[in-house]
Amino acid sequence: MTRTTDDDPPPISRAASPAETTGAHPPGGLDDTTLPGSEYEATRTQVDSPLVPRLHTLQQGSRVGAYVLDRVLARGGFSLVYRATHAGRGTAVALKALHAELASDLDAVVRFEREIEVIQRLNHPNVVEILEHGRLDGRGPPYYVMELLDGCSLDEHLRARGRQSATDALALLEPLCSALDAAHRCGIVHRDIKPSNVFLAEQDGRRRVVLLDFGVAKLLDAPGPALTSSRHVVGTPACISPEQLLGEPVDSRADVYALGVLTYRLLVGEPPFLERSYPMLRQLHLYVDPPRPSARAPVNPALDAVILRAMSKDRRERHPSIAAFLSDLRATVEASRGTGAPSSEAHARRALALYAEVHVDPGAIEEPDDGLLADLELILPFITAESVSAGLTTAAQTGSSVLLTANRADDPGGDLETRRRVVNAALAIHQRLEARAGRDPRIAVRLCLHAGELLESGEGSPAAGKLLEIAAWVPDRPATGVFASPELLADLEIATAGEEGALRRLAAPRPEAS
Repeated sequence: MTRTTDDDPPPISRAASPAETTGAHPPGGLDDTTLPGSEYEATRTQVDSPLVPRLHTLQQGSRVGAYVLDRVLARGGFSLVYRATHAGRGTAVALKALHAELASDLDAVVRFEREIEVIQRLNHPNVVEILEHGRLDGRGPPYYVMELLDGCSLDEHLRARGRQSATDALALLEPLCSALDAAHRCGIVHRDIKPSNVFLAEQDGRRRVVLLDFGVAKLLDAPGPALTSSRHVVGTPACISPEQLLGEPVDSRADVYALGVLTYRLLVGEPPFLERSYPMLRQLHLYVDPPRPSARAPVNPALDAVILRAMSKDRRERHPSIAAFLSDLRATVEASRGTGAPSSEAHARRALALYAEVHVDPGAIEEPDDGLLADLELILPFITAESVSAGLTTAAQTGSSVLLTANRADDPGGDLETRRRVVNAALAIHQRLEARAGRDPRIAVRLCLHAGELLESGEGSPAAGKLLEIAAWVPDRPATGVFASPELLADLEIATAGEEGALRRLAAPRPEAS
């Protein structure tokens, strides 16, 4: 059973946040809803979203201590967040209150009060400040009052701006690491570090990085049983450490792993694993090494070792502390300044790409049998070998996908022939996979083809370019078959059978008459 953050609704597309309609954001990860099976991040839930049950809401104008409630900013499965105003001073704040329906749930109350204790224990400039706390009507659900932040989450920032330079990433990570280091010194493990739990607040014309949402934080020195049983996995699937997935005791190195994932996202623009389903993400975090950041984006290769060490499966091989990680990262960034990053040496070339990915039924991957594993082990090596024979070169590979590229000829005739050869190779590969002996029906294979620009480093390896931005041209919905973009199919007389996102499904070739 997977436990993430406050809410656990079914997967949906991203909804507009209350902040996007009001201009103010409640701090503390207050309206974050982690969606198992979604891309890798939290989404924000609208005040009127049908996903969150209509629970008891305090009326506008109600008094809570010295504060008057203005309106609801966000709803979650555990709590509501209100914008409120101090009756005497007129200052705006955010007030978070446990749902009245959960006031008799001891676990929910203890978790809420634990969050208050954690934040107050830290008292750090890069952690949201709690102004006061108490019980509604003296004996009702617990609540706390905190500062109201103005700005956006790091997740929103990355979606708008894309990948960060090493210098910009370091500027974001230094205050975040300061907050995490302070938490660890206080015996607190956050357990849910991700872009949506980092807030970029604007105060007096300056940026303030704020670490949010200590709702699932672990107090290492807390007496008594933990808030979650061994059957629960606490964290967000895209950023979770192997030991959390296995339900093992955690220490500060679980946060080091998540920080490695976050740093990867900052520098590459995408998470290390692009799978969206929890079962596949679980397998990848447990057993598959992430691709080198420099193989996915124009990142200085010297940074690969720092990030991949932080993401080691064995916690003993990671940096021993947040401070050690930051020191290693800072030294590497400073040493690489002026040495010529791959992007400065890269030159553009016309190329085409074949992206192959393997999908497994979620129920099957939870407890895979020997037949399933044996079939899985054969697929990507077969695709790679056949593609290389057709003239492609491996650019990047994960445990469930492989990206191969090939140069396009300068003359139109040669270019046409190259594209036709790759299309025919992809169709033949898929046809042979569908007809393979021992084929497991729980496994689906998709081959996607695209033509575009590729930036090549001075060493001749792919460094950046539209072809490496896989999420921009590969459809979100997994489907079996061979798909190609209009750019790749231009002037080719290839039969198609429908569309999938920006790509066209290629019709399977008819078997030759015997």
